[in-house]
Amino acid sequence: MRCRALALPVHHWTGCWFGSRVRGRFHRQGFRDQDAHQRRGVFECGASMEAVFGLGWHSHGPCKCGWDSGLLCGGASSRQRHPGAPRLRWGAVAGSAGRSWIKCYLNGVDFPSVVGIHTLLAKAVGIVFSVGAGLPCGKEGPMIHSGAIIGAMVSSLRIDETIKPLIRTQEVRDLVAAGAASGVAAAFGAPLGSVLFAIEEGTSHMNPRIMMRLFVASSVATLVSRLWAGPKEGLPVGLLGWRVPVSFGRFANMDYYILEFAIFGLMAIGGGLLGALFNCLNKRLSLWRQRQVGPRGHRRFLEVLFVTFVIASFNFLVPVLATDGGPLMIEELPDTLALYWDTGTKSMKSLFHGQEDYDLRYLSLFAVMNFIFACWNYGVGVPSGLFVPSLLTGSAFGRIIGQLVNTHLIRHQNLPLQAHPGTYALIGACAMLAGTARITISLAMILMETCGEAEFGLPIFLAVMVAKWTGDYFNRGIYDLHIVEIKRVPFLEPQPERDMIRLQVRDVMARPVVTLELVCKISRLVEVLAHTSHHAYPVLYPGTHRMAGMLSQIMLRRILELGADQGAFYGARDAAPEKVIAWAEMTSVHPFRCKTPLQYEKLLSGHMDEYVRLGPYINRNSLFVLKYTSVYACYQIFRQLGLRHLPVLGMDGRLVGIVTRKDLILAEVEDDDSDREEVEEEAAYGTYSAWCPREDSLDSEEEVGSQISTHSTQSLQLTSERTLEDAVGGMGGAGGM
Repeated sequence: MRCRALALPVHHWTGCWFGSRVRGRFHRQGFRDQDAHQRRGVFECGASMEAVFGLGWHSHGPCKCGWDSGLLCGGASSRQRHPGAPRLRWGAVAGSAGRSWIKCYLNGVDFPSVVGIHTLLAKAVGIVFSVGAGLPCGKEGPMIHSGAIIGAMVSSLRIDETIKPLIRTQEVRDLVAAGAASGVAAAFGAPLGSVLFAIEEGTSHMNPRIMMRLFVASSVATLVSRLWAGPKEGLPVGLLGWRVPVSFGRFANMDYYILEFAIFGLMAIGGGLLGALFNCLNKRLSLWRQRQVGPRGHRRFLEVLFVTFVIASFNFLVPVLATDGGPLMIEELPDTLALYWDTGTKSMKSLFHGQEDYDLRYLSLFAVMNFIFACWNYGVGVPSGLFVPSLLTGSAFGRIIGQLVNTHLIRHQNLPLQAHPGTYALIGACAMLAGTARITISLAMILMETCGEAEFGLPIFLAVMVAKWTGDYFNRGIYDLHIVEIKRVPFLEPQPERDMIRLQVRDVMARPVVTLELVCKISRLVEVLAHTSHHAYPVLYPGTHRMAGMLSQIMLRRILELGADQGAFYGARDAAPEKVIAWAEMTSVHPFRCKTPLQYEKLLSGHMDEYVRLGPYINRNSLFVLKYTSVYACYQIFRQLGLRHLPVLGMDGRLVGIVTRKDLILAEVEDDDSDREEVEEEAAYGTYSAWCPREDSLDSEEEVGSQISTHSTQSLQLTSERTLEDAVGGMGGAGGM
């Protein structure tokens, strides 16, 4: 479709551009003063599409195709739908890329609603409008999150009750890992790269069974995506070809010389520096966002409007002002100016394969502003990804370097080389994304699969590795930075700190411990739920401090809700009943009837003085560690098995404390590195127990009784550092991704 709208006076379309954004009406009260928990499951569309962007100039004769959301139709009009309108506040975790949430989930931290169906719906709808609005975001991150949610949903299908108890947390995590890999494969059409991505970025451990699941899921996702991409490109139904949802085109006759590896290395260093700068700026912005904007509410919504308006306005105005508002067909825009209106994938194709030299002034402006906008946009309350924005920014900088090398270094110096700017754009894209996200092997494989060129494997590997090493010198990758330094998640890195070998578990364990007994009063159980939010509780033999097992909070809630109806409660003078709550009822997926302790007290008002046997419902095979175990070894157990807590026992089997993820993260030694080798040598001979002694450590078993609490009021004495650890759910068992 062609349009001569640019022939109109500049002041005319400028007034319509800004006027269309203030015209309209608010058709729903989106910012009501209501409880945050009540708003979690509802839409809060604060303004209609017309109120936000307007309908533009559809009545103006010279522009037959009209204005749509302020941009010209026929090329870029579909980009300006508002990203937050249909998905503003339906699940807080939906308003992000989701990559960090899934990495935490697979590491053993279970945030509420991370793999919920409402998050999937909000993410699937929201990403359409986020990408369509022209924001510097990609659909790859949300695709990873969506695939992981689908994988989790498979585990909750109605299956044979005889095998349902076998669907453990380990199996769920494997399915989530396979779903995340299939999301990458569906986005890029790169099955091998998606498997490597799952292994590199999320796996706690790997075995052939998990790898086979990842590969099968990725292959099927790639097949389905190519089946849909074929007819879209005009191919007959059933003809696959090489077309994938995200394709950067095929390189033809683009060779490179060995001397160019030095330039590629310098570009990789530059990509690492830019990535570190990106992460540093985004960290400061995200922390400011937490303080001033908040995770929800009208400020979050208004920020989305403002960011979208500024970015869309800039991308629209630059090409128009560059042409002086004169008559010009959309198709006649120069390649450099077309970058501002094209989608990210199309712009990257142009930078990779464009034969003509770009205007370095507007290309430099595009690269710098895309870097700023991508940093600004990452963390806004819309579903967004970072793959394409980082690749696009890096390809723009790489194209600039390629043209400068070709013009000033080769032609003027008469060097026997021929630099292809498209090759430099590819290397720049790899270096930028590796410097930002610190993805290496999987990134190289994904780009080689999407470009269909294995010949570029060597320079791509060089670029991603050097960029990662450079960025790691300054700060963390963007995903780990958001997990550890912004969200403060108890995330366990692949390798523990070397200083942990100095410590024993008794030096870092938490105490007092909130415990239950095998025969427990109902009022005691309700009191525990009222004062604590722990994921599980140690259960002791009556009158002793010897642990019988662990009781999860979910099981505890089921006991309180179903025990009276199932006849599991009994009075103080009655004999303990043999009947227990059926396993099918205990593992039911139906939601809890009671949400608050007050509701439990109301439900059990006539049973508060009764008792219940907890023995049939506890996990008697729960893992534990001795108090003299090294923190280094304990960390490895947590990491490999995806645990969130471990009971600590004394040498006689009595409970003396408990270790959580937060305790491991806070386990730091304030000594210099000068005696590390000596400490490790001592540890090799088992004498590290003498290092870093604590005056309050439990050396005497007689002190155990004073440190174990069976009263819930003492649970309030736990330190504030454990708040986040107790608020998130635990993931037991060996993990997938």
